[in-house]
Amino acid sequence: MTGLFHDAWARAVDGVSFGFINALQMRAKAGRHGVGEFEEYFNKWSLASMDEYYTVPENQDWKLDANRESFVFPSPVVSGCTENDHVHMDWFPGPKGWKSPVMFLLHGVMSVSDVGYRSWAKKLNALGWGAIFFHLPYHYSRKPQGVLSGELALTANLIRTAIGIRQAVVELRLMSRLLREKGCPHIGLWGTSYGGWIASLLASLEDNISTAWLLEPIVDVDVAIWESPATRVVRRQLAERGITRELVKRHVAKSCASYHRPKVKPEHLILVAGTFDKIAPPRTIRALHEKWQGSHYAEFRQGHVGYQLMPETLKLAREKLPHLFEM
Repeated sequence: MTGLFHDAWARAVDGVSFGFINALQMRAKAGRHGVGEFEEYFNKWSLASMDEYYTVPENQDWKLDANRESFVFPSPVVSGCTENDHVHMDWFPGPKGWKSPVMFLLHGVMSVSDVGYRSWAKKLNALGWGAIFFHLPYHYSRKPQGVLSGELALTANLIRTAIGIRQAVVELRLMSRLLREKGCPHIGLWGTSYGGWIASLLASLEDNISTAWLLEPIVDVDVAIWESPATRVVRRQLAERGITRELVKRHVAKSCASYHRPKVKPEHLILVAGTFDKIAPPRTIRALHEKWQGSHYAEFRQGHVGYQLMPETLKLAREKLPHLFEM
């Protein structure tokens, strides 16, 4: 009986959350673009490689001071939204500062509180790791006034969504290289939902990442847009502009990890799904696990919203990757 109640509660929580997200998408501030603008942006990058699309500009003047609690830098990718065009990272140093392994904590979409992530950062500190809580595009310090954290991250304005993803990936690529220059022995990614989406792309690009733990990552953008109950309003808005599923599918490869092989060693990748998740359904994550042969897959009875996956993932990582905690 307890199990049945838990399953029903997981579905109910997701249902309420999806309703709230759809209501927000109806706001005028979601932004608009038509077929012409959509095709112009994506055709511009159609012949570019992944490395070219997510290239790290040279001569970025980012100075890392281990004694600071946070870092704020101009983003190397400009979105046109002033409040969003900066990088903000909260720093929780490990016992050896930059010489400790460092985990990037990449939050979920529409995350509004960092309390839980700060707690996980402290747990990582106790295990010998430093942690960086990364403010992803349009969230926390990067949200414009008058909107909620993350409200603009995933909308029917697919150009803005793609630029936000590109921003985060380029920023993290740059930061990971700076950490290696500082002597950091291991760099990890611990990403949930939107953060897992970004982490999965980074894992496809950077071979200097030691491990990536992807919790309910959005790895099939086509399914997330066209089948999720959280994007009903987005689908309606796209249809109003003449943007079809077939058109979008032709252009999603550079924003979708399922099209690519990992640069991170597959045996150092952990993919975690929620049984009742309808934004990142288990079948999409299992498909990535099968493509990324050697990766670890686990599934737990949770919807897209919940708190079970973080502790389970850390437990799984310590079991499967013990060498990362022998510091």
